[in-house]
Amino acid sequence: MVCEGASLRNHPHPEPQKDVIMRLSTWLKSEVEYTRDLADSGWSGALSAWETLNQEEPVAEVLSRSARASVAPTVMCAGAGALCALLLQRGKPSRPVAVALGLAGGFLGFTAGVAWETRELSSEVARGAWRQMATTRDSHWLDRHPINFG
Repeated sequence: MVCEGASLRNHPHPEPQKDVIMRLSTWLKSEVEYTRDLADSGWSGALSAWETLNQEEPVAEVLSRSARASVAPTVMCAGAGALCALLLQRGKPSRPVAVALGLAGGFLGFTAGVAWETRELSSEVARGAWRQMATTRDSHWLDRHPINFG
């Protein structure tokens, strides 16, 4: 229990508190380094998978194809947004509200369409990141729990 105005120099046994602070500092530094290593390995794995996919089929072609395939969801969602304006305004929608909701619906439809069409690309990139992070995680575990075979 710490009293107001108390400090380490006024405490009868400051060494145990300093030891706890040092251990906490060491642990925190170790965890920050581990988190940085995990993030770096995830980025490296994702980038490696991206480059492999780009060699198989240029990503620009995949994105172009997915944008063309997203026309139908874009139009449907834009229409749904404009219809929402009609429902919100009880049959008398103002033009700016209908345009705004139509644009918002179109944006959502386009985004959903592109996300759906590029799901294989996204999953491969995520899988590459996950594999590399698993390797780093296993290495970290072995560093902390060495195996003695002798």
